[in-house]
Amino acid sequence: MNNRHQVIIVGSGLAGIAAAELLSGHGLDLLVIDDNAHIGGQLLRNPPHYSRVRRCFEPDRLKSRGLRLAQRISKQGVHFLHRTQVLGIYPERTVLVEAPGGRVSEHQADTIVLATGARERHLPFKGWTLPGVISTGAAQILMKSSGILPGRSTLIGGCSPLMLVLAAEIASHGGGVQAVLDQSPLAGKIDALFAGPAIWPKLLEGAFYLLDLAARRVPVKQGVRIVEARGRSELTAVVSARTDSGGRILPGTERIYHTDTLAVGYGFSPNIELPQQAGCAISYAADKGGWIVDVDPAMATSEPGIYAAGETTGIAGAGKSFIEGQIAAWDILLKTGRVDRRCHGRHVPPLAHLRRHQVRYGRFLNRLCRPAPACYADIPDETIICRCEEVTMDEIRRQLTRGFSTLNGIKRATRSTMGNCQGRTCGPILADIIGALTHLSPEAAGCPSARAPVKTVALGALAKLPDCRSGHQDCVQC
Repeated sequence: MNNRHQVIIVGSGLAGIAAAELLSGHGLDLLVIDDNAHIGGQLLRNPPHYSRVRRCFEPDRLKSRGLRLAQRISKQGVHFLHRTQVLGIYPERTVLVEAPGGRVSEHQADTIVLATGARERHLPFKGWTLPGVISTGAAQILMKSSGILPGRSTLIGGCSPLMLVLAAEIASHGGGVQAVLDQSPLAGKIDALFAGPAIWPKLLEGAFYLLDLAARRVPVKQGVRIVEARGRSELTAVVSARTDSGGRILPGTERIYHTDTLAVGYGFSPNIELPQQAGCAISYAADKGGWIVDVDPAMATSEPGIYAAGETTGIAGAGKSFIEGQIAAWDILLKTGRVDRRCHGRHVPPLAHLRRHQVRYGRFLNRLCRPAPACYADIPDETIICRCEEVTMDEIRRQLTRGFSTLNGIKRATRSTMGNCQGRTCGPILADIIGALTHLSPEAAGCPSARAPVKTVALGALAKLPDCRSGHQDCVQC
């Protein structure tokens, strides 16, 4: 494969394939890189053995449109690198990747589109590291990619938009769902009435799932928080409790569920490590999910020739990702002379209008999915926060009292965020803990640094690269 391309797209979710389909239709040479086996991201993770049940009630038709896009792209000669992780982005838009088998190579592009998506947020509680406690996204991956139910009897909790969908999917495949415990108070959902037209299909979809679960006699409870997971070598029981308006547990409301599987989710955080490592400007916006990549109306970042699209610019769901991928592609086509300003002007303003509606919906979604600060302040001392380095809440509290009140300070004092996940799991947790215990703003607490390689790679794989003469200051070889 030629290692020089006109456009490299990192991520093949809806933002990535929306951009790829439009760009490839105008004759641009593309390379799409994704660490999954199939294009489409989490939304389109749907192999044949999974499609027999629930053709998906989708008022917004995004999944159907995405599947059609994926089929068209496969016939347009777009180059794909599947199961390939991007390790870093260097000057002159050079991308370092690791393909299956530990093959490391460099690819260079005139333009890069970063559509790196998002990951789930977590709220640690006692016993959350027990086997049998998984995230809602992991439960979906088990079902969609492997055709495996999460467990014999699944309890679903947290404040994630995936909870109702997951419960209905498990039930429709013959699995048992004990209950759905929604930590978000019912009063907070009233804001949905003012979230704009982008939420209407979501409300209809949510109503459908609620009716489906009611018909199956699956209880859905509001304002209930997961307090503890119990078991010795594996999960055997879960303790829940009702909470007040500030997120604190109401004594005497505890209830025990006997279950072998607990699926929990607490919203999403943008994946900004690659844009950050590439030098793109970032900022903090709670109503967009946390630290995001700054973009202009054309989805261009502060770095020339680098665009960002989808959840990495703010959490708002698949609709926003689909639109932003197209907006980025139209700007690339304009700058490369593939379309004129008249054509650009016909297509982009309507997309920008739709994007504003999606961003408004995203604000509601992120407020609903964010646990109250009291939830982080109440984490028991013995609870592990950084799973890779086994750092407990007690250690975090002690270091905060010693003055290590920033993310990088906690990192130096405890080795949190320095394990295999590179802070993808514990980084957002630590930021929320610091905010809850010190009342520092997220900007004051700081954002974890991101350096190449942003994902783990064997030294032997890097040793196979040709001698580097680029002189890149941060190059993993230099």
